[in-house]
Amino acid sequence: MSTTVAIVAATFVVIAATFIPTYIINNRNKKTTESDWAIADRSLPIYVIVGTQFASAMGGGVLVAHVGNAYNNGIGHFLYGVLAALPFVCIIYLAKWLRHNNYTTIPEILRTFTNNNKVVTVFAAVMTIVVPFGWVTSQITAFGNIYSNLTGIDYNVLCLIFAVVALLFVMPSGLKTVAWTDFIFACFMCVMCLICIFKVTDMAGGVGSIVSTLNAADPDLLSFSGSLSNKIGISAATLWIFAVLPGGVTNQIYFQRVCAIDDEKKVNKSLLLSAFASALSFVWAVYMGLAIRSINPDVGSGATAWFMGQLPTVLMALFAALVFATMMSTTSSGVQTSVMNITRDIVPIVAPDMDENKMLRLSRILSVILMVVAILMCLVFTDTLTWLTATYAFSAATLACPIFVSYAFRNKKFITTAGVVAGMVAGLIGCIVGMVLKATISYAAIGVGFSLVAMLVVCALTKGKGAVELSK
Repeated sequence: MSTTVAIVAATFVVIAATFIPTYIINNRNKKTTESDWAIADRSLPIYVIVGTQFASAMGGGVLVAHVGNAYNNGIGHFLYGVLAALPFVCIIYLAKWLRHNNYTTIPEILRTFTNNNKVVTVFAAVMTIVVPFGWVTSQITAFGNIYSNLTGIDYNVLCLIFAVVALLFVMPSGLKTVAWTDFIFACFMCVMCLICIFKVTDMAGGVGSIVSTLNAADPDLLSFSGSLSNKIGISAATLWIFAVLPGGVTNQIYFQRVCAIDDEKKVNKSLLLSAFASALSFVWAVYMGLAIRSINPDVGSGATAWFMGQLPTVLMALFAALVFATMMSTTSSGVQTSVMNITRDIVPIVAPDMDENKMLRLSRILSVILMVVAILMCLVFTDTLTWLTATYAFSAATLACPIFVSYAFRNKKFITTAGVVAGMVAGLIGCIVGMVLKATISYAAIGVGFSLVAMLVVCALTKGKGAVELSK
């Protein structure tokens, strides 16, 4: 069997094994509703919530980019994993409040503190959408590039096929379908990651051999402090702190799953387990990167590609299917949550009387439109990493302070519409200024700083003028 045939066959099996049981689960009880689409009718068990959070957060980056970064920089790269997991812990701070008030989107939170201001709602919706939409385009592009290299199939054709399959996972029931497919993907990911650990360890001659080889070649690789200071660099580590963490705490995909769990009492537990699973995925990436380096010190950032090339055809095909699964889970989640922002935050302002059936139909139409736009962007811009990073920065700068500062002062009659608007606008301006000036400090950090100062100052100046005070 040729490599291309094996990869296509393995990927097809993963698609079928995921889609068929998911379709049966989601359609055994009732007709799909708009609530199913948006928040899975608040019916998802905790194991599905943890699975979908893990699968959405992992993405193809952990399998490829982070393995390569750990290969080059050593054990210190785990700092990135800690920062990627911390948003789940931060969201615990307001998780029960989110669920108690039945929030489903970030703009809904800000509406509460701005007396249903329409401008704030639309602005917040746009800034919320940019990150998941960035995920969609980056995953499509990455899939096209990786599978094109593996199979020789045309990049454009692969992007189109991937987008169509993603729509198949979104269309039936929105989040309800996406969450269950993510859970099945997550189970497959865990099995394959364990197989990879055993395989790379065997190739390297055991854990002891990995440690001794790396210590002899470059002790900094296994020293957390040495790896941070001499490989990654303190400035780069600081940039991670101000980009990865703020970007995560304003990621609506994480918020949305809090609202979808079936038991409100398990919200915090689900977030802690999600944080643990996310951190564990980076333990895997760091171990894989270092183990591969102990075997071959000359492959650089292409560590994952080299490892795949050493696998037997069947295992390589399954690993390729693993890449597909991780990217597909992130893509389908990104499409669904982006569409929900439009239908729940923007459409009601334009068409306030739209009934549930029309809204559900519109959600499916918008999913197709969004995917077409994403495909067109992927065909024109094959390197999406730079502007994907920018979407994280701008989203965090405009949304982090308005969300968390508003919640902190929710019972103080301190938060005003003017203050929230000032925080959002100042965050946007701060990001632009930092980007244009090419500041040594992350432009995301500059934006968050601008946002915090502007919001606190303007809220203090307008205190009492329509300030919001919540009882709970």
